[in-house]
This record gives sequence, C-alpha cells and structure tokens, in this order.
Amino acid sequence: MRARARLASKCIVLALLATASPAATAQESGGLATGDGRFRLKGEVKVHFRHSKDYYVTVGRIGNVDIDQRTTDPGGSFEVSTVNLIGEGDLTDGLKAKVEIHFIDLYNRNPTSTGDEVRVREAWLRFGKRVDGLKAFEGTSLYVQAGKAPRFAKQTTRRLESYGLWGTAVNRFEEIGVEAGGSLGRHVYWRAAAANGNPLFLRDTNSLAGDNGTPERVDLARLGEAPYNSGFPIFYDAQANDTRLSGKAQAGGGLGVRFVSDDGRRGIDVLGWAFHRKLADRVDVEGSLYGGDLDLLDDGMAGQVNLLDGRDKTEAGVNVEARWERLSLFGQYVRQEVAGLVRKGFEVEASYRIPLNGLFAVGDQPWLNWVQPAVRVSRIENDFSVPAGSFSPSFAWDWTKIDFGFRVGIVRNVDLTAEYARHDMEVWGWTLHPDELLVTLRAGF
Repeated sequence: MRARARLASKCIVLALLATASPAATAQESGGLATGDGRFRLKGEVKVHFRHSKDYYVTVGRIGNVDIDQRTTDPGGSFEVSTVNLIGEGDLTDGLKAKVEIHFIDLYNRNPTSTGDEVRVREAWLRFGKRVDGLKAFEGTSLYVQAGKAPRFAKQTTRRLESYGLWGTAVNRFEEIGVEAGGSLGRHVYWRAAAANGNPLFLRDTNSLAGDNGTPERVDLARLGEAPYNSGFPIFYDAQANDTRLSGKAQAGGGLGVRFVSDDGRRGIDVLGWAFHRKLADRVDVEGSLYGGDLDLLDDGMAGQVNLLDGRDKTEAGVNVEARWERLSLFGQYVRQEVAGLVRKGFEVEASYRIPLNGLFAVGDQPWLNWVQPAVRVSRIENDFSVPAGSFSPSFAWDWTKIDFGFRVGIVRNVDLTAEYARHDMEVWGWTLHPDELLVTLRAGF
C-alpha cells in the first residue's frame, strides 16, 4: 500500500517536471523558469538551534522498569531540519501546478528516528483561479484542484517557525484528493473537498515528534537505546500515506466572506468550515508499530473500547484573518469529535511588520530589511479522560501554549526567526512547562 502511494506520488512529480522542462532556461537570479518565466524551480534550507527543557512523567511500571513520557530530546542541539525543492507556477493559461519535495524533514518525521527522510509534500494541478490570502476577488470565479495539497482551512502563512496546538492537531499536513471552489461576486466564496483523510496518530507539540512505536521503545530491554523519547503527544492528523479511495473518504466544505480595501492594505476574511470521515480499524504508519485511527484510540484508552462511541471523526471551525496596514492577525476556533471523544479550543496569532530599509549595506546588497515580532496563543480542552494503564495519558491533558518571538529579514531570501514556546500542561492537578527555544536560519535559492 505505502509502496504504491510513493510510486504514485513520484509519477505525479515526474509528470509535472516533464511538462515544464521543454521550455526551461537558466535564470540569472538562480533556479530554472519556463521561457515566459511563469513556472519556476526554487529551494530552501533551514538550519536551527533548539533547546528543550527536560521534563518527564511516570505513567506506569512494568516489572522493575518505569514507563515515562519525557521531553523528546532534552538540552541543546544544532540541526539541519530540511532541504526543500519546489516547483510552482502556470503551465498554461488557467492551469497552475506545484510540486514540493522535502529531504531530511526532521521536524515533520513521525516517529522522528524511523520516519521517511524524503517525502513529497505537495503535488497538484489546478484548473481555474483560486484567490488565497487577503486579496480581493475580481468577481465570480471557479476552480478545480487535484493531487496532494493543504486543506483549505489551514493557516497559509505562519509568522513563527513553530506550530500552535491546533496548527499541530488539525490541518497541518497535506491531503490527497480533489478540491473545488470559487467566488460568488466580490465578497463571498465557497470551498468543497473530498480526500482520503490523513491517519489519526500522535505527536509531541514541540519541534520533534518523538519516537512512539519504534522497535527500541516497545522492547523494554532496548528502551535505553531509543534515539528519542516519547515526548508528550496529542492526537493529530499525520501525513498522508495512501493514494487509494477505500470507501472511507473524507468530505469537507466551507463558506467564507472577505472584504479588502482597494489598495490591499486592510482587509478581513471569515471562513466557516467542517470535515467528516469514518475512522478505519487500523492504518499503518511508516516507521511505527502502532497503528493509526481506531487502533490508536483503542490503545490510548487502554483497550477499554466501551469508552469510544462509533467511528465518526468530525472537526468544525471558524477562521478569521485580518490585516490593518502592518498589523496581521489570524484566529481559529475548533471543535473536534473523534469516536465520541470531544476536544475544543482556539489559536490566535498576531504580528507587526516593521521596515528597516536596510540598516547597512555590504557591496550593493542591503542587510537587515525588516523585523516582524509575533505572538501566538493556543489552547486545547478535552472533554474526556483516559483510564489508568494508557500508554499516553497526555492525550487528555488540557493545555495552553504561548509562542512568542520575531522574524528578521537579513538579505533577500534569507531570514532569521527566534522564538520561545511556553507550555502550561495540566497534569493531574499540577502544571508542567516543557518549554522550548528555537532559532531558525532559512535561506532560499
């Protein structure tokens, strides 16, 4: 199954590149482009310094061995997290394509030590025009998109490198399916989508997902050999791993309204959305012995299936995006029900972009062009608890995460982000703070 998925993804990528390649020519600015400059190949590299506070919670004991949930990788580390190759643009009038491949992909691998190190993140074709972000509609329009692409409910631009709690839990990864949408006049728009639905799995909310279900962590005799700890996982939708529609497809829809000033400097967008699918009995997850969907829920509830109700998975929410001159705001409220287990909460991010206009120059190149401080607050509240004996009681812990920091534009296509994640993780009547510092240098080419 997974081999077919990878083969199909590679075929999509090769087809897109082959379509663009006949007219490709070298550009002085770097990368490749079609003869008319509409389809470009580009890339980026991300290098990090990460420091994670060391916390652990003993969740059980087998024989004379304590079973802990612990910070994925405590202490400080320099890491190259990813090298990304991206091709995007118009193949012909009315036909747009994108392909994005990640190498290493350290911060998206799950489990961290055994997940795929090369992955096709996006590969899609779009017929018609889709207007994203706070841009005005020109009038009534229609588009159809097919392939592997982000959910339309995802926050398209994060001002910090990290993810919030809900940015991790839902909408994080691309899905394989078909999406249609359009605008009804200049202010109202709609979205509809059908996809396989990404498997329900578990991961930590900081940079590294942690190791869960890896050979070293399920064999008590080898537990000390595990490269990474479990972290403090929550339920989340993992990366897509199957190109087949097996009768349990996910359906979703959204309706939005958008008002943008004529100069584009002020605007607001409100989108209501919902997705629904049936959970599978088990979904294999690359690199882990744990299964996704109902198999994961059964293990998380310590085998007490009476605590689950059916196999429906539904999430509904409202996104609000606004801009006022240099001030940007994104907010999201989400309510999710998974086999009768309900959780809800919000995520709000605000940022302010300050132009520096090049504080100094090296040769003809201005350095330090802008800085953008940002803060994000996210909260998950669970209307369920897990029984004693669960391998991951953190599923049910209420949680507040505050991310704050800044991004600075050093030179064109090079920026630095420094941020700190403050956690208030409510654990059986007391609060833990598995905080993390993350500094990211990103270079595009």
